[in-house]
Amino acid sequence: MLRLRYTQSAENDLLETWLFIAEDSPAAADRVVETIDREAQHLLDHPQMGRQRPDLAAGIRSWPTSTPYLLFYFADDEGIIVARVLHHARDIPAIGDWLRH
Repeated sequence: MLRLRYTQSAENDLLETWLFIAEDSPAAADRVVETIDREAQHLLDHPQMGRQRPDLAAGIRSWPTSTPYLLFYFADDEGIIVARVLHHARDIPAIGDWLRH
């Protein structure tokens, strides 16, 4: 059975996202993080759906969620590894080597 895994960096991204949004509304923060997770789960059924991003790292893909956040992930035989969850306005290429797993 395929499974969804998050790197520590991705878990930190989700926590930072939740904390930022929760300053105004904890309920809204819950909804955003739940939506991101639900859409990441959906990638298990269609792991090649995301855009290939060889400009960032070998094998990485990105997927725009219905929130302002992008998923950066690797697909392997066990499922999906979410490497990062970043706001679309970030300078993604400037982030660096964090995309390697």
